[in-house]
Formats: sequence, C-alpha cells, structure tokens
Amino acid sequence: MDTNEIVEKVVSAVQEAPEKAQELIADPEGAVKAIIGDVEGFDIHEVIQGVMSKASELGLDFSHVDLSALDLSKLDISKLDLGALKDAAGKLNVDISKLDLSGLDFGNAVSSLLGNLGSIFGK
Repeated sequence: MDTNEIVEKVVSAVQEAPEKAQELIADPEGAVKAIIGDVEGFDIHEVIQGVMSKASELGLDFSHVDLSALDLSKLDISKLDLGALKDAAGKLNVDISKLDLSGLDFGNAVSSLLGNLGSIFGK
C-alpha cells in the first residue's frame, strides 16, 4: 500500500469518525495501523503530512483535537515540513498554542527550520 492510499484511508476514517483525529495525535503510528491494518514499511511522517494536507483541502474541522496529547519525541520533526503543517493546522482550526514543545529536540527543530529556509531561498 503506497502513501497516497494510506492517506486516503486515514482521511476517510477521520471523516466517518472524527474522534480518530485525536487518536492520530495520541499515537500516530498506532492509529494509522488501526485504520489500515498492520502494514509495515510506511513512513509515518509522509502519512502525517499527507493527512493534514488532504484534510485541509477537504475543509475538515479539527478544532476538537487536543494537541497537548502529542508526544513530539515520537517523531523526527526534521522529516516534516513545519510550514505546511502550520498552514494546514490553521485551515483545520487546530489550536497549536496547546502543543507541548518541552520534549522537543531543539537541535533537530533548528536544523529543520534552517533547511526549510534554505530550500525557500535556494541554499
């Protein structure tokens, strides 16, 4: 199953049962596997990006999602497009002020941000 198929299944599941959006926050990989089955070999970071993008394109409302349950130490944020995620979060009505950054590896965060800036300015 490729990333696009996984994204479609996850977004469809969230549309049918909005509480699944909170499950994705609490345990991204576990929630995806609960939706698609125990499929190995997918990149959770690509799936997260795809789900956020697709959900925002569809105009879904994730205002009920509590980001305080997100454990950022389970993700490698250098693999995420933080600008795109912030834009999608805004379109999805997600309150990002509740995001707990205390467990974040700021070395990776700074590296990711600099990498994103470099790609914007043609580093």
